[in-house]
Amino acid sequence: MAELVGPPDGWWARRIGEPRTVVLSTTGPGGRAHAAAVWYLWRDGEVQIVTGRGSQKHRNIERTGQAAVTWLDDWRYLTAAGPVTAEPLTREDRYALWAHYRGPEVAAKETASDAHEEMVLLRLSPARWWGQW
Repeated sequence: MAELVGPPDGWWARRIGEPRTVVLSTTGPGGRAHAAAVWYLWRDGEVQIVTGRGSQKHRNIERTGQAAVTWLDDWRYLTAAGPVTAEPLTREDRYALWAHYRGPEVAAKETASDAHEEMVLLRLSPARWWGQW
């Protein structure tokens, strides 16, 4: 395992901007780990994730204010951990996530409803990076 000082460069820097599924890890009730596969956006130096308001991920983050995400690629991995906040999700942020993964046409269909009002945007600001590559 290697630890980085700041965000990765080179190969990993390109990979974290791609539409990939990552593992979001939070601390659940009683100190147990809670891990879930999620879509994300890498924007302005933070990992942005959409989840349901009141979901286990959301409740864990509201309680602890900390999370980690892990990118996997065969035997390689990269993890970023740090403080995370939750805020109301806008239709525009939901559209950006869908467009990143499925393109603008599908994104327009998926975000036409007001479903974003039942979701939150998680913003993870990586304070620590580590992995194996």
